[in-house]
Amino acid sequence: MKISNFISPDDLFIRLKANSKKQVLQEMVKLAASRASHIDQREVFDLLIDRERLGCTGIGKGIAIPHTRCSLASNEVNPIAILATLDKAIDFEASDDEPVDIVFMLLAPDTGGGEHLTVLALASRLLSTEGIADNLRKATTVDEAWSAILNAGNAVAAA
Repeated sequence: MKISNFISPDDLFIRLKANSKKQVLQEMVKLAASRASHIDQREVFDLLIDRERLGCTGIGKGIAIPHTRCSLASNEVNPIAILATLDKAIDFEASDDEPVDIVFMLLAPDTGGGEHLTVLALASRLLSTEGIADNLRKATTVDEAWSAILNAGNAVAAA
């Protein structure tokens, strides 16, 4: 599976402004709803907060991967992915105590199988690829971020 199978330049947001983990999640849910209007923003936000209570999704090195399963439209079989770089790093209670400035959010249909686990694993490998985080942090446009993602995605696919 390639990264471009589940995320596109339309799903990237550069320098998202937020002051807290909750605000990041709220803004990213709004962004997801702007891409897929059938999303119940309140339900998805609450599910993401519940997931954070189970265990923080900050994976270290300034990266978080919040995710949940939720009600999506009956014809929606693929997970919805949004990637954002933050205007300033915020506390995400990550395992390494580093503030987070790159967030990959995944919303998976609650009726689906385990495909979202494959996407989570791919996102984790992608964001752990040498140089990708620095390139995303340097990106000032969606095109620059997309290029960094495709280059890292090719490296992951070749490995």
